[in-house]
Amino acid sequence: MLGGTIPVSTDENPLVSIVIPVFNGMPYLPDALTSAFEQDYPRFEIVVVDNASTDGTTEYLRNLNDPRLRVIHREHTQPAAANWSEAIQNAQGDLVKLMCADDMIAPDAITKQSALLKSHPRSGLVANRRAVTNGAGRIIKRQHGLDGLRGEVDGITVIRACLRAGTNLLGEPACLLLRADVVKDIMPWEDRWPYMTDVATYAKALFSTSVVCDPDPLATFRISATSWSSALLKDQPRQFTGWRAHITQDPRLHWSLVDQIKSNISLTARTAARRIYFLREQRAARRR
Repeated sequence: MLGGTIPVSTDENPLVSIVIPVFNGMPYLPDALTSAFEQDYPRFEIVVVDNASTDGTTEYLRNLNDPRLRVIHREHTQPAAANWSEAIQNAQGDLVKLMCADDMIAPDAITKQSALLKSHPRSGLVANRRAVTNGAGRIIKRQHGLDGLRGEVDGITVIRACLRAGTNLLGEPACLLLRADVVKDIMPWEDRWPYMTDVATYAKALFSTSVVCDPDPLATFRISATSWSSALLKDQPRQFTGWRAHITQDPRLHWSLVDQIKSNISLTARTAARRIYFLREQRAARRR
């Protein structure tokens, strides 16, 4: 493990942990780390768990020297969800943001999101919209996510909105900032439905907390023909319906036949749109 002095938390500026689980994160990891290091928030640490990478990630991380950075090098690869869980468990901050190694966050992301949590003490997490880029870094959408969710929203309402929309409306982990006690209480990261791992994990907390939903785009999510989402494209609908069948057994959601029909329609439409995009992106990648 590499690391330096961790800033001490204060009531005004609680320590924030930016955790980055990574396996073979090149060539995008440097951009992700740069965006984390450039936060204008005064107190944060960055925790990277290198899942026995073989593409130069390990060597790149060994050459970094910053007191805000801690790196945990694993000798053996573990499943992705386990690596995400290990990253969370190693966070020492009061607030936690998990980033994937190919995503980025705006310089003021931590400052704005921590202020939102401070002003909404009953909420366990805050979610912002994000920009979406392709594998070449070209912006596809400047603002994406939340789909009408605004302000402090009851967690059960958020789960129902995601189910009816056929997707994760809160966004990838880089879009969120969570209170450490909330996110650590729901570990380990959900691994039964890999494509739904983020929202299925959030949902474990959402039955007992609210979400602050803010439209300001504070993260950038990269979609490429070689991304995890692309690899799982054919399995996405099955995984969503598996998670839906599991969670809608909870009577607190009041899931109805009408809800199920609307969810199926949304899922079919979103799956078709994703397939069209990835086919186009794969062709573009081959041309590049």
